[in-house]
Amino acid sequence: MAVIATDAKVIELLDALKAEIKAKTGKLFLSVEDYGGQFDEDEIDAKSFTAPAAFTACLGWRKVPKGTYLSGKYVWEARIAVFIVTKGASRPQRGRDALIRADAVTRIVTAWSQPQCIGRPEAVMAENLYSRKLDKKGLALWMVGWWQEVEFEHGMPIVAPEDMPELSQVVIESTAATQVPAPPEPPAGPEVQHTLSKE
Repeated sequence: MAVIATDAKVIELLDALKAEIKAKTGKLFLSVEDYGGQFDEDEIDAKSFTAPAAFTACLGWRKVPKGTYLSGKYVWEARIAVFIVTKGASRPQRGRDALIRADAVTRIVTAWSQPQCIGRPEAVMAENLYSRKLDKKGLALWMVGWWQEVEFEHGMPIVAPEDMPELSQVVIESTAATQVPAPPEPPAGPEVQHTLSKE
């Protein structure tokens, strides 16, 4: 089935975000890259990286409450996140290192405006994702997350006309009644005979 693909605006958004973080943070991060989704304590062992690191991810999107169509483009709110990982022997120090970097990313995001987005980042928040499992590995983890309006040039994917299934022809015939038939005669009752007598 042929499908008309949409422009990958969310990917452009993530690429622009990575470039912005690299340009504005200098040596605060040794690695800045995409991640497939939520980065948490269960993902640490599955990912090889050099800390301090920043992982950008799109966690999904939803329809804009004020409408889905504006200026010839479909508009969605994308849920974007940056996961910040620091490493160190001292728990207080790695916690401070992660907090400083979360603050830096928060400042970048709140001052950030990209041409492929309609609105500015909304509901920006930062969360400390500390856990004992991470702590035992000598790691600290923060997340900076927000919603951002993203334009889709062609809306959602559209099925091409040649791929539509063939429809069977159905003919329905009916005859309209133009006269109302007379009601049937009432059924005959039992025959009664009367005899008159004269006295």
